[in-house]
Amino acid sequence: MGDFRMEFDIGTIKHLGLQMYSTLPPVIAELVSNAWDAGASTVDITIPEGTFNEHSEIIVIDDGDGMTDSEVREGYLVVGRDRRLAEESDARTEPPYRKYMGRKGIGKFSGFGIARRIEVESCRDGQVSRFVMDFDHLEQAARKREILFPALPATGQVTKGTRITLSAIQKYRNRSVKLGQLRRSLARRFSVIGTDFTVSINGVPITPDERDLRRLVASDRSRNPYLWEFDEEIVPDTGWVVRGWMGALKQTDSSVDGIQRGIAIMARGKLVQEPFLFDVNPSQQYALAYLVGELHAEFVDDAEDTVSTARNGLVWDNEANEALRKWGQAKVQHVAREWAQRRKGDNLQALEENPLYIRFKEETRQASNKRSVKQADKLIRDLIQKNPDETAGGIKKIVEWAIDFVEFDAFWELAQEVRQADISDAKKLVNLFREWEVVEAKEMSKVTEGRIETIRKLQTLIEQNALEVPTLHNFLREFPWVLDPRWSLIDDEVTFSSLLKEKFPEADMTLEEDKRIDFLCVRESDSLVVVEIKRPHSVASMKELVQIERYVSFLRHHLRKSTDPEFSYRKVIGYLLCGRVAEGFEPEEKVENLRNADIYVRFYSDLLGMVERSHKDFLEKYERLRSFKSQELSADDSE
Repeated sequence: MGDFRMEFDIGTIKHLGLQMYSTLPPVIAELVSNAWDAGASTVDITIPEGTFNEHSEIIVIDDGDGMTDSEVREGYLVVGRDRRLAEESDARTEPPYRKYMGRKGIGKFSGFGIARRIEVESCRDGQVSRFVMDFDHLEQAARKREILFPALPATGQVTKGTRITLSAIQKYRNRSVKLGQLRRSLARRFSVIGTDFTVSINGVPITPDERDLRRLVASDRSRNPYLWEFDEEIVPDTGWVVRGWMGALKQTDSSVDGIQRGIAIMARGKLVQEPFLFDVNPSQQYALAYLVGELHAEFVDDAEDTVSTARNGLVWDNEANEALRKWGQAKVQHVAREWAQRRKGDNLQALEENPLYIRFKEETRQASNKRSVKQADKLIRDLIQKNPDETAGGIKKIVEWAIDFVEFDAFWELAQEVRQADISDAKKLVNLFREWEVVEAKEMSKVTEGRIETIRKLQTLIEQNALEVPTLHNFLREFPWVLDPRWSLIDDEVTFSSLLKEKFPEADMTLEEDKRIDFLCVRESDSLVVVEIKRPHSVASMKELVQIERYVSFLRHHLRKSTDPEFSYRKVIGYLLCGRVAEGFEPEEKVENLRNADIYVRFYSDLLGMVERSHKDFLEKYERLRSFKSQELSADDSE
């Protein structure tokens, strides 16, 4: 038994192996296809379940015919050998009787797409042949255009059929294979699995259910599946028959379920066209993101070879395949339209039961602007009909907009414009609201009204001359913007409050009637702000003014000495909150000097007016907008 000789072109090997088969499923599929053609009833695939390393192997064993020494030399090692032409038959002439899947004689090289070494061991009639195809050796022999593979002794593990071992695996080094995805991919590539042909991965057979995605198709509210089945001749009197189905899944995201969207085409029990949508433009039919399916078209792999070299796509430039493409386009568009119609009905029925829509109906029942309510209701229904996949979140947003603005006269005009503009999603609707400035004005008015209500609560505390220590402290900590409108959110720095209390203990001070209530230290951007809170009716004398100055000076000194990066502040600012400042030139002069040193005196009586002034522009803008839109609408009605 001599060496095995093969004539080859290295460019062809690279193209047929490395470039076309760069992922595991098509590599394994080619080996499974070869096993089918060899009459195998079982194929056992062994995949490492952990992380791949330099010693990892992928093994595919079948119980098919196997090959004698001469069959290896005269058949297997002939690059591009068309088995159907060589044997003058497109089907096996001995049991099991089945049509051949393979055609181009290149599947043997698919393993090079992920590995550098392919070991072949085959046994027929007790005769064993074993050799290794090493890609490095092929490259070294590239100039000679031929190579000899040394004949290796039998391992004793193969007594019938063929064993293929892939080693020196490059693609999955330091990675692992997702076996569930591999099983699903192989299941969808072979419709013959589960007949007289069993394919197992790591000892577990792949089942027909793993291929049949019909069981995962969504159902409408009447529990009828979104499923369309076909069995028809696509062109009369041609024999070009297509059988199979199309269906819609529950969601669009294939990363969630691992199912590739699109319609797969099968012939001779094997995938000949990866899932696709017959070149229908996805932007024209939202339903396409849900569609899956499986069609069987035996005529695409009959006499003429119209399957691509990689056996994963059809060549469309012949009459039969072009007819299939046009038929498929029409069916996909038909299915998408019917899906959309049924989904619209489902969504409108769901809308009537939707708590948000029920809330809309209830909250607008007593609304005075009945015309706007009617338009709002039409708008909600129209938007959902135009976008049948509108999510619960999208519906919620639309309903909330409608409830929020239905009392505006302007909303009637806005709703009309939205419907005429054929706007079908919530984002565009929100943008249109903002274009009208309604959203901004109303949002700011709500903030302003809420803040004014908060100040009124503070006014009550002022009038009551609040005594309790936590009352004013907690109030100012929750609503810091009453001291400075820029402070919408601040951090309460209790560490510095504690430092001040340790440095200036209550016991060291005279307990007068207007005694200090509490410290409030906050972080504002890169500044530390210390607020000395006095009672609302207190009078700040020189003593209190000097005291807040001492607090600020102490903290500035502490921060200069501190090396803790957590407490790195650019400056320290002080506030004294009191009822008023004592009369006289000394306190007045002191207040001015403190202001120059970033220490400020705030009066409780000034806070309400300050906030009202800072938000005045928003309130006036909001009221002008309402008045303008109402006048504009009235003018339109009178024309």
